[in-house]
Amino acid sequence: MSTPIHTLAQQLVALCRDWKFLEAQATLLHEDAVNIESDGRITRGREAIMAKEKAFLDNIEAVHLLEISDPVVADGYFAVQFHSELTVKGIGRRSRNEIIVYEVKDDLVIREQFFYHV
Repeated sequence: MSTPIHTLAQQLVALCRDWKFLEAQATLLHEDAVNIESDGRITRGREAIMAKEKAFLDNIEAVHLLEISDPVVADGYFAVQFHSELTVKGIGRRSRNEIIVYEVKDDLVIREQFFYHV
């Protein structure tokens, strides 16, 4: 069964698998979206979220692994597992296995919350 939320979830996963994170945010985030990191930091608004993402991407020196699960969809939400191994400027090589839960409103992501150990 394909619903608008299934389509949105599949689009997000496809763009992220192609390393098009900023394109995913530009096209799939609501302008009033909220981003909540695992440590509780909150970023509000699509433009601020995209600026944060661009700063993070600019600090990546090498991508060793990127695995993104198919989305799990429920009423108004979907979740995706991201497993990455990256070399980041000033940090070095790191591995992260995280779950991201997305809330959808008006066929756009209104909230994304990251769950991982910090």
